[in-house]
Amino acid sequence: MTETILVNLGPAETRVALLANGVVQDIHIERGPRPDIVGNIYSGKVTRVMPGMQAAFVDFGGERTGLLHVSELVGGAGRSLGKGVQPEPTIEYRLRAGQKLVVQVTRDPLAGKGARLTTRLSLASRFLAFMPWSTQTAVSRAIEDTGERARLLLLLREALAAEGLAGEGAYILRTAAEGITLADLRADLRFLQRLWASVCNRGRDATGSALLYRDLPLHLRVARDLARPTLQRILVDDYTGFLALRGFCEEFVPEMTDRLEHHPGPSPLFDLYGVEQEIQAALGRRVDLACGGYLVIDQTEAMTTVDVNTGSFVGRRNVDETIYQTNLEAAVVLARQLRLRNLGGIIVIDFIDMADREHRQQVQLALQQVLQQDPVRTTFNGMSGLGLVALTRKRQGESLQHLLCVECPVCQGGGILRSARTVSYDIFRQLQRTGAGRDTRELTVLAAPAVIELLRGEAAGTLAELALVLGRDIRLRAEPMYSQEHFDIAVI
Repeated sequence: MTETILVNLGPAETRVALLANGVVQDIHIERGPRPDIVGNIYSGKVTRVMPGMQAAFVDFGGERTGLLHVSELVGGAGRSLGKGVQPEPTIEYRLRAGQKLVVQVTRDPLAGKGARLTTRLSLASRFLAFMPWSTQTAVSRAIEDTGERARLLLLLREALAAEGLAGEGAYILRTAAEGITLADLRADLRFLQRLWASVCNRGRDATGSALLYRDLPLHLRVARDLARPTLQRILVDDYTGFLALRGFCEEFVPEMTDRLEHHPGPSPLFDLYGVEQEIQAALGRRVDLACGGYLVIDQTEAMTTVDVNTGSFVGRRNVDETIYQTNLEAAVVLARQLRLRNLGGIIVIDFIDMADREHRQQVQLALQQVLQQDPVRTTFNGMSGLGLVALTRKRQGESLQHLLCVECPVCQGGGILRSARTVSYDIFRQLQRTGAGRDTRELTVLAAPAVIELLRGEAAGTLAELALVLGRDIRLRAEPMYSQEHFDIAVI
């Protein structure tokens, strides 16, 4: 597999796309003047403790207070660990209103809710993630070779001893650490210790809510986090951004420097590689499958639902085989759509019912295999007898749809409008209310063109009868700027 990163730097928006073998896998977008704050560390103050929720609200300087759950407090999750084990104190015994503490953002504000916070701080470098208040050191799950995992743990122990840092915090060896030398590891440790000292100094000087550490901007962050042997090219369409990225790579990711390229045009970078088309398609509900079937993906406040349909696919053998092949392809396509659309939380997939138990098992296996390639943690909960599969995928900020779109002002996000026929009946009722008992000569209906067309066509007879009953002339006027549900009645 070969990977390419495309970086599109605009005046107020940065967009990054990750392509694997030429196919778009991930899209990341960061917008100003309010960039993502995940990973930022703040000095904050508790504003309210909620024992019923086992959580507290913390003012960290954001537009809204952030939510800190008891499980995110250093020192335990506030739950009993088993028989005979004393539970950690509940949140009302651990925090109080007005208390100062240092927090890190784990999730951006989402759908009117404040940011999610933790006191389990973590600082990332090229090869390591440093957790100053933890004790458990580990190796990234993406490094599967047991020999390499053992080597890295021994190397880290040696590096910590050499730097005099043994027993001070915990470290996770990131995927990029595979094959690292002792010298590089020690350099990374020194960088993280300087960074942590800077955070501590700012925290001591802070008198109120204050930013202590800001994570890298998106285009530098991807170079740090996605640098790996399979990454062949990083294309940047802005020359100033290209120079900044080159300087960053020369200092922190030197092996990536030769893979950086400036894309001067004339074709826009995202157009040239089909990313714009993928973004537009990812905003729609329907995803067509190569076999002729399709998916329908709907996001709600509670969950995301996915419906699998055979569509025009009739297969070559029998109905069971057609359904099986459609579900197999749907599993693979869906895994990519989850990443592309940045869908998180509860995801329920309604596969087409399969009578064959072996077919159900194969579809489950196919879905599990493709989900293992997803860098975001996903929990697979099996398939029910009705063909329903429930997943939970860790949220990584807003979904692509929520980031790029707003609720429709006409349907308020419902996705449906009342039909022209329904609106015409509303008009008849309103005409009766308006015309009854009034000394008027004429009533004028102002409505959307589709509604006026219906009133002049199939509903013309009903309208004429109503005019006779009311003893009024009823005139019609189409208003192109009216939504289908909106109408007015003018009295003359």
